[in-house]
Amino acid sequence: MRLVAGNLFFIFCLSCGNSQAQGLFDFGSEALSQFSRGKAEQDEGNLKEAIGWYKKAIKTDPRHYHSYHNIGYIYGSKGFHEQAVEWYKGAVKENPKFVDSLSNLGASYIELGKNDLAVGVLKEANKIDPESFHVASNYATALRGVGDTDGAKRILEKFKDQEISSELNPLMRGKQYESRGDFQEAIKAYRSAIKANPSGLSAYSNLGSLFIRMKEFDDAEIVLKEATKMKGTDYLIYLNLGYVYLQKKNPVEAQIFCETAVKMNSNSVLGWSNLGLSLIRQGKKAEAQRAWGHALKIDPKNQQIRKNLEAIGVTNDE
Repeated sequence: MRLVAGNLFFIFCLSCGNSQAQGLFDFGSEALSQFSRGKAEQDEGNLKEAIGWYKKAIKTDPRHYHSYHNIGYIYGSKGFHEQAVEWYKGAVKENPKFVDSLSNLGASYIELGKNDLAVGVLKEANKIDPESFHVASNYATALRGVGDTDGAKRILEKFKDQEISSELNPLMRGKQYESRGDFQEAIKAYRSAIKANPSGLSAYSNLGSLFIRMKEFDDAEIVLKEATKMKGTDYLIYLNLGYVYLQKKNPVEAQIFCETAVKMNSNSVLGWSNLGLSLIRQGKKAEAQRAWGHALKIDPKNQQIRKNLEAIGVTNDE
């Protein structure tokens, strides 16, 4: 029976708190000032301090959904998606039409393996803003997660022939080129984003993911390894590196990066699943069984993990 490795990528958005640009109600100056302090700390990488200021803004004005959103973003970017979900829900409760929170909530649901819930919130986000590419991209990912590949294609189809504005930042240009299958232009855009912001993880992550999609695993390895040298590297970089080494038939290196990924995010089903695969390919059956057992506790309905366990002679009751 074939054992399957998985990899996953989607888009998160950070709120800059520009409520006027969103066409939403104004907040009190004190809460806005506290939010701004939090955003400044977040931009400097001082995440604990940022959360503190965002919580102060919420205490000052419980309607301050941008603060809820950015706390969710911080937790989600570090792989703590259960916590992220609660904060995104808080933002959506205060503003049900805040698309960025709906989209990020859906992305966190995807990472938690709750694709059915992701489809619901992302369908609503897409209804509110059908022109948003990052919403459409996340929605398509969720639809693929529930087996609706045709639906995913339909969602992205409208962006296929759109002229890609030169005013878009290079990262979003890259995503749009990628969605229409123009991979060489996407590579150029992602490299342009890296040149413009050499310390920006998103461009490295997206370029590495694209190389994986193209099965250019040597190129993916180079890009993703470079990203590991940066401050604030998230678990997705390590998760995708583990996947790369699985594809390169190097289970020892795959194990190292998968272990780092699940250490950073113990709720990653893909992390545990791929860790199990790297272990079984080294003949470490008992360790692989434990890794897949972790994955199954997080996602009890995951049939592929059950099949992997059956393939090594482990029943569901063991």
